[in-house]
Amino acid sequence: MLLHFRCNHVERSKIHPTNVYILCIMEAKVDHLQRCLDGIYKVIQSANDILRGISQPSVCSEVLQSPRGVAYISGVIEVYKVAKRVEGGMKDLRIDNEKLHNCLRDIELIWNNLQGFFSFSPSVLQMLPSDLAPDCSENAQNESCGVCLLIIANELNGTVNSVLYNGCHYHASCANFWLNCVDSNLPALIEADGRESSSDRADLAITALSCIGHHQ
Repeated sequence: MLLHFRCNHVERSKIHPTNVYILCIMEAKVDHLQRCLDGIYKVIQSANDILRGISQPSVCSEVLQSPRGVAYISGVIEVYKVAKRVEGGMKDLRIDNEKLHNCLRDIELIWNNLQGFFSFSPSVLQMLPSDLAPDCSENAQNESCGVCLLIIANELNGTVNSVLYNGCHYHASCANFWLNCVDSNLPALIEADGRESSSDRADLAITALSCIGHHQ
């Protein structure tokens, strides 16, 4: 059953205190994913603005085929991949949130618009991945990424491009995106064993008690 993790105060007041705590944990994940998707949208929107500001197609083609242009677009593509991982993480965790779905829709729209500029550069078109669906093979790791919340899967070459920091695993590109575009500190909602970190549990407990006390 899909869960909706947003409820109004009237609904929350009817929830058992234990379930309020669980709800707060889920809301923390939703808020986290919201920050992630907002950052992704800004990166892709910025790329659109830059290319849209180039009036002549020949100049746009020259920019996209330059070493700096290729490196820049490559980075934007990696950021878009993070959005697809977030989408996969939402499905795995059964997070059905209207605001997050709207964010994913907006990202797809702005991404499709950006791809229109890629036609000026065959080399950029070749960089686009043909399949962005997460690899959920049986050889995948059991750990979930602390950014996209998706289980870390093997890459096409059989290796796992991930990093471990403070007991939490991350896709390397997810961690790079978060540190450069969202926050200087990596999030730690999920530890290596899949549980919330102790610091997050403490924060969530305080939030849950506040929620409970407000409605008693």
